[in-house]
Amino acid sequence: MAESNPSVARALVNPVGVGVAAGAATVAIALTNPLIGIVGGGIYLATVAIDAIRRRRKKAKKARIANVFGMRDPADIHDEATRNAVKKIAANRISLQKVLDETPEEIKIGMKNTLDALDELERHAVRLVERAEDITIHLSKVNLPALVTEVKQLAMRAASAKDPEARKSFDEAKDARMDEIRALKELRATKERIDANLMRVVAVLGSLPTKVVQLRALDAQAMDRLSGDMREDLDTIGKELEVSEQVVRQQLVAQ
Repeated sequence: MAESNPSVARALVNPVGVGVAAGAATVAIALTNPLIGIVGGGIYLATVAIDAIRRRRKKAKKARIANVFGMRDPADIHDEATRNAVKKIAANRISLQKVLDETPEEIKIGMKNTLDALDELERHAVRLVERAEDITIHLSKVNLPALVTEVKQLAMRAASAKDPEARKSFDEAKDARMDEIRALKELRATKERIDANLMRVVAVLGSLPTKVVQLRALDAQAMDRLSGDMREDLDTIGKELEVSEQVVRQQLVAQ
């Protein structure tokens, strides 16, 4: 069990628990009373369990801080560009959290609105990742060169058809395929815009640790001004991402 669970392994060698067990064993031998040894062993096992639980909770808390709530695991993302963006968002979030952990509470209280705007920005990023995955999965199932070839073949069939009704049907089939090709090209352009927006989120998150450290070095008045500027910038980007997200959603519904 210890080999498969690092928290338990570390808890087993906790100095407090080992000391209790060793002390109880020494007293038990000296007094020839096995009950004392059993009690000491029980206390040691309880100490191990408590320490293992504490270590797991601490590890889980760090994982929650590092990950953006609702974001897909990078390993589950099909598209390389999206996957790399999500990895960078998570890495920048960890860097920001480290700086925030070192920041006095009074400064963080003054940054509450800024951090709320950051949470909203991250929620937009989560939704954009979902849209990117929808597009990537759909495009992976479509053979665009084959569609282009089919359009050419239908055009040739329509041109050579002697029956007016047959010619009309060939033309309609060709037009339907051409509409599909146009929609696929629009989806590719939309995916590029999503990639650009996600990299914008990466850049914004990457710049925040420096700005937080800068806040710590300013006086109260200058700190309020910079914090307000940060919040305004995040709000502006969040609104722009929201508009972009709505456009993407409409395009996906139209497909």
